[in-house]
Amino acid sequence: MDCGTCKVHGFIWIWVINIKPRNEELTLRWFEGFIKRWLELRVVKPRSLETQRAKCGFVANVEKYFASLEQVVHKYNLQDKPHLIFNFDEKGITLNHKPPNVVSGIECNTSSVTSGRSSTTTILGCGSASGFAVPPYFVFEGKRMLNELMNGATPGAVGAVSESGWSNTNIFRQYLTDHFLKYVSGRNNNNILLLLDGHESHVAVDIIEWAQQHHIIIHIVPAHTSHILQPLDVGCYGPLQRIYDNECHKTMRQNSSVITRYNICELADKAYQKALSPENLQSAFRKTGIYPWIKMSSTKIN
Repeated sequence: MDCGTCKVHGFIWIWVINIKPRNEELTLRWFEGFIKRWLELRVVKPRSLETQRAKCGFVANVEKYFASLEQVVHKYNLQDKPHLIFNFDEKGITLNHKPPNVVSGIECNTSSVTSGRSSTTTILGCGSASGFAVPPYFVFEGKRMLNELMNGATPGAVGAVSESGWSNTNIFRQYLTDHFLKYVSGRNNNNILLLLDGHESHVAVDIIEWAQQHHIIIHIVPAHTSHILQPLDVGCYGPLQRIYDNECHKTMRQNSSVITRYNICELADKAYQKALSPENLQSAFRKTGIYPWIKMSSTKIN
């Protein structure tokens, strides 16, 4: 216990403060009072962060990346050209969606029917700092592309196949030459800045040479930092997954049927259009400090 006195306007005020002994554990009552006193605090569930991502997201590594990016932006005079700054990233989805939360009785064991485990379908997505989204490019697992796999696709969406359902060097090369370049036409030979991760399928020598010939500057994001530096990963692919899960759940409830590989394009395409909206893309580039340009410092790195 601690006490003290204070003399104000001729009166002596005496106060007593109860100090909790160091060896006494904090109680839930104390915690509730603490939260009430500090209104700017709240209880949150931390997101999972892999060890490698935590190690590579240190301040010096991020500042080095932004210093390099700043040089590129100024060299090609892209400071005020958000329509020429793009981010490309891949997103894998499956038929087995995550069901939404439901209201249930305390003693009920609630279940939700899903489609079960399935192969992976990859979405190759790309958007600009101005809010323009390149139509999605789907990579299905298989050896032969079937027209039925693109059922319900929006105009501009394209599909391809690979044995694993993941992208590879050949598919990425085809994406750039036949798809991406078609939707960034009319730039009057201005340089385009394309931000992407350093996966081996993205950095083949012939792809880099092709990009240089077509005035496309490929800038690689440091390994294991997509969660803080890639706009699509930061602001678009989280909403895409949630919207896709909801679309799958709604379809199964309304039609009393499972999701098949012939539904996946229509459902994922809807999610892509909503998640890569102009507002989300602009917000994602702003959050990552790419546009409007923000000089990255340690105070901006979470």
